[in-house]
Amino acid sequence: MAVISTAAFLALWFWVVRRELRAKKDTAKSAQSQLAACRKKHMQARDGPEKEDAQFILTRSRDIYRQSVTLYNHTLQKPWNRIPGFLMGFRELSKGDDG
Repeated sequence: MAVISTAAFLALWFWVVRRELRAKKDTAKSAQSQLAACRKKHMQARDGPEKEDAQFILTRSRDIYRQSVTLYNHTLQKPWNRIPGFLMGFRELSKGDDG
């Protein structure tokens, strides 16, 4: 009975950690895609009348990306997420603009 309980606990622990880290990583990837699109839009509007708006949107998108990466890395570094996350292949993400 103890072996079954321990195995069930470990399976549930890894499942919850995987779900949480995967959701945060997907958010960071989505923000990275949005940042790339905003960067492209900014380059197109660089010399036009929409330059300021494009710059504002690019800055906001960059902030959202950095925040999502920070949240993912913070979640990964929590003591109860560290071991299962490492064993399942989750690693820290770069905080650079291009991911």
